[in-house]
Amino acid sequence: MNKKPDTTEWDGIEKRKSLRSMAESMVAGVSPDDIKAQPNEILLHELLVHKVELEMQNEELRKAHLNMEEARDRYWHLYEFAPVGYITVTREAMISQINLTACSMLNASRSKIINRRFPNCIVPSAQNHWHRMFLNIMQQAENDRQTFDLEMLRDDGTTFYAHLDCLKLTIVDSSPLLRISLTDISKIKQAEADLSIAAIVFESKEPMMVTDAENKILRVNQAFTKNTGYEMSEVVGQKPSFLKSGNHQYDFYNAMWESIHQTGHWEGGIWNKRKNGEIYSEWLRITAVTNDSGDVTNFVGIFSNSTDTQKS
Repeated sequence: MNKKPDTTEWDGIEKRKSLRSMAESMVAGVSPDDIKAQPNEILLHELLVHKVELEMQNEELRKAHLNMEEARDRYWHLYEFAPVGYITVTREAMISQINLTACSMLNASRSKIINRRFPNCIVPSAQNHWHRMFLNIMQQAENDRQTFDLEMLRDDGTTFYAHLDCLKLTIVDSSPLLRISLTDISKIKQAEADLSIAAIVFESKEPMMVTDAENKILRVNQAFTKNTGYEMSEVVGQKPSFLKSGNHQYDFYNAMWESIHQTGHWEGGIWNKRKNGEIYSEWLRITAVTNDSGDVTNFVGIFSNSTDTQKS
């Protein structure tokens, strides 16, 4: 029983028929059906049709080749200039491939990094952790993926924190490889450290308040609640003006905010009012917090006890 051609084969057959038809229409003179001459003329016609058919096939191949080159160039740009670093490591932990982004992260040229041992790009204190992870990944099944963070070492001796996404690839008739994507998370690590420090400072014995750029309260600490009588749930979303005692004129607050906007800081004695209506004096320090662009994101107020207020 004859096997029926599959869809791909049918497409090829139909395409060849189409090319044949187009070639015949392009050949000058009469088609074979109109030829009533000698076999030589029929042969000549067939050769002309075949020639045109080959030229058309060649043009299609040329276009396909151009499309492949364009696709290759697009892939090259995506690989080289991706927002993350890409590194390929051999079973011996040697770097065999690296993109430009990873080179930039490590502050070294590709020629200096290729064939370098990957552990040499890691700070000494983290190399044991890397070795354990590397051995574990390479002993796992094909396409096993693991992620972890490491402190990396640049060629100039500086360091940065990176998130590594590692994928083991098993290649037929070849040693397995490890594909690593490298993401610089230094800013995230710094932010985490800053938050830890801020949390410790924030829960100090001094009353503290944090507002947004619109001066709406985001958070107060326990010392603030103890000092004023206001719970956090009562003040979040409000402006600190609810603490006003009425002892200061408009010019006082205007000068305060003018100093904050010009210098990013103000401190001085102030009279405020507790929840129970008691008016009391304290020393207030206000600092503006800015982002990398210099825009104010928060204001932090720290209140000292009444003894310090006598400085004013």
